[in-house]
Amino acid sequence: MSTVDPQQVRREREARYRGSTTALTMTVVGAVLVVAAGAVGGLAVSGFVLRVRTAMVNSVFSDSPDPDPHLWAAPVAVVATLVAVGVHTRWNHRWSGRTTDMVGPGPLPLWLVGATACTWWATTTQWPAPDRVGVAVDPTFGHDETWGAGTWIWYASVWWLPGLFTVVAVLALVAGGTTRIGAGARRARLTDVLADGRRTTGEVTAVSGGTTPDASRTLLRWTFSFVDLHGVRRWVERTEGFTHGTAPVPGEAVTVLYDPARPGDRKRIFTTTGRGDEPEEFLRPGTI
Repeated sequence: MSTVDPQQVRREREARYRGSTTALTMTVVGAVLVVAAGAVGGLAVSGFVLRVRTAMVNSVFSDSPDPDPHLWAAPVAVVATLVAVGVHTRWNHRWSGRTTDMVGPGPLPLWLVGATACTWWATTTQWPAPDRVGVAVDPTFGHDETWGAGTWIWYASVWWLPGLFTVVAVLALVAGGTTRIGAGARRARLTDVLADGRRTTGEVTAVSGGTTPDASRTLLRWTFSFVDLHGVRRWVERTEGFTHGTAPVPGEAVTVLYDPARPGDRKRIFTTTGRGDEPEEFLRPGTI
């Protein structure tokens, strides 16, 4: 039997990691692992497309050797991605002290950067040229076939496959940057309201759905009300993510933090189902 509160020990350990060199180093290591896992994933995808492309552009009787299938790449990519994302996410949260968002581009853009780079490398340096451009040469029976439109599309996969990865990676980076900017603005508002705002007790008035143990977070639409400094009752509806067992319950009391100078500005209204001792308690993924 322990005489020390394990929750307190965990909080103290996480506090030591916040902003530490160790946590930053492991965050960078995790990011590199995510990029590497994406590269293996890109190799798996390019290998599959190459097999289809080769079957389309060359005759079934072609003397050219079959491309290396890289059968190991797909399972390795799956396992490596799970491990790398776990390492990067855990240490990113430890370094920043945040649990609702991440510092930096996030795992998906990093994975796509690795996949994009590997796909360009594979298609431009590893893919063999067809036996003859425009014709599927049959060296056995002499029944050469001129390429159709579909074959030309597969021939062009040497360009459109890495190009597609590039477009998706850029979109992911832009979306991630936009999300980070929004999260930064939200934290800045919370800092202002924590300094000059007012706390009060609110009440949960409606909740749609419930959490599930199968998901890390479940998005729920819920409504709470509170009475502001001027005696006006206000209702706020949100769609936010909750971990299993932390979802609000109708009739439950919640802690509401708001700006008394602008009580109607819903972007400056924050709430938590806990005590609100830490700023992170007021921040959950979802709309605000």
